[in-house]
Amino acid sequence: MFKPIIGITTGIRADGTGHRTGCPVEYIDAVLQAGGVPVLLPPVDDPDAIAAAVRAIDGLLLSGGGDVSFDTCGEQPHPAARGQDPLRDRAEIAAIRAAMQGWIPILGICRGIQILNVALGGTVMQDVPSMVPGAVTHDSGDDKAALAHTVEIEQDSLLARVFGTASTGVTSRHHQAVRTLGEGLRVNCRAPDGVIEGIEAADGRRILAVQCHPESRFKDHLPFRRLFAWLTTDAQWGRPF
Repeated sequence: MFKPIIGITTGIRADGTGHRTGCPVEYIDAVLQAGGVPVLLPPVDDPDAIAAAVRAIDGLLLSGGGDVSFDTCGEQPHPAARGQDPLRDRAEIAAIRAAMQGWIPILGICRGIQILNVALGGTVMQDVPSMVPGAVTHDSGDDKAALAHTVEIEQDSLLARVFGTASTGVTSRHHQAVRTLGEGLRVNCRAPDGVIEGIEAADGRRILAVQCHPESRFKDHLPFRRLFAWLTTDAQWGRPF
């Protein structure tokens, strides 16, 4: 039985024994439950190595993590910035470009939506609470599975077809967000305060990204399960080239 290989991007974290790369296990579990084979992609400063790794997978999952760095965004740093990693930025941008060249489906989650947008020439809002008047709560704190707010989904979007609903509650743990759209992208959902919560390809390419954390509740929230199922199912279509 064929199982699509899903590459999951990772970050680097220091601990008492040195530096480690990885991602929350929830991403791995979600891909497994959706019928895929999760493979972790370490952030390396070698575009050729990254391109070779991406050619070996069937789908790319851009995982959550720290902020997209201010220099990647081409801006001055914001006082609220945290967890920036320019190496990870470069590695993920290289992976995105390789996946697009190979027509490999891409799913971006939280940080993933932001780096995807930047890779296509868009910009990032560096701090929602201080930059959006009347912003809703976009960080649910210690309860990672809490549904922090709702999103309204564009009816004619791929996300609407995947989620199967026009509105849903979402988990939320972010303070950055998409500001101006990258080339070839469209908004597919927004929070009640107008913050962009999802984007996708405007021309039907297999690119989908959300600001929420579907991996936190994929077991009991049907729209989130359907999102991971989209990635693994789409990956089984194969590549046209």
